[in-house]
Amino acid sequence: MKESFTPSMEQEKQSEISISEVPYRKVAKEAIMSWNGASEEEATAAIESQSYDELENQCWATGSMESGLKGILKSLQEQGIDVSDINPDDLHTDVFGPAEATETATQTGALAALGEKIKQTESPEALVVDTLSTIHDDWSRGNAKKFFQREKKYQHMPIELIGWKEAKADLLFLKPILEGAGVEASDDELQLSYYDRVSAFQQEHGTSTTEGLVAAIQQGESFYPALEGQTEITDFMATPEGAATVAAQINEKGIGGDVGYQAYLAVKAEQES
Repeated sequence: MKESFTPSMEQEKQSEISISEVPYRKVAKEAIMSWNGASEEEATAAIESQSYDELENQCWATGSMESGLKGILKSLQEQGIDVSDINPDDLHTDVFGPAEATETATQTGALAALGEKIKQTESPEALVVDTLSTIHDDWSRGNAKKFFQREKKYQHMPIELIGWKEAKADLLFLKPILEGAGVEASDDELQLSYYDRVSAFQQEHGTSTTEGLVAAIQQGESFYPALEGQTEITDFMATPEGAATVAAQINEKGIGGDVGYQAYLAVKAEQES
């Protein structure tokens, strides 16, 4: 077991930062530009003047960011790294900042301490991908109503089946947290780590063929625990037609249509030959 990180006296002191450097407000800026069509100048003005509540009504980022924090802590604990010395309230303060833009934005040192723990892991990239999985699982649990409202039913499957393009979308909520923690994770390394995870998942669950994929999907929450209690979805997937519909989307738009993964498999096969 690796040693836990103890913040230094300097790190334990609160330090002031610009309101625009608060992780939540960095996420809000990107979300307002991406989803609301605002210019960078308009989005910057918004995060520097509006309250947390005003921003949340536009970007709805809190839930996914909280899932991100939960995922990081869960992954660290599963690797035997002690996180009991990190105060959850301090971590929340560091990530979400003050309620009003006119208030002083401070860092308690909890986010920096979390970053040092992440750096202790064998693969910070694997931890990030694991955390993306937690964010995705929580989204699947909280957005069951979207399954029948939208075409993208495959999004309600495990992260290993939705493809890198969909999986990395939640980096919007996670990267500013990592930046605030002083953790660097390159997109290329994250993508490779994701593909490693997909390969292991397919071997474990036998989903590399369409037949295996359909059979797995029909198992419902036994295959994907995030579907627990979502009986309308699991009943649909339990039918041959429903499972085939979702499998076809996975093969076309999810991991089956992920050209990067196909290239990864080709290289892996060449290395093993």
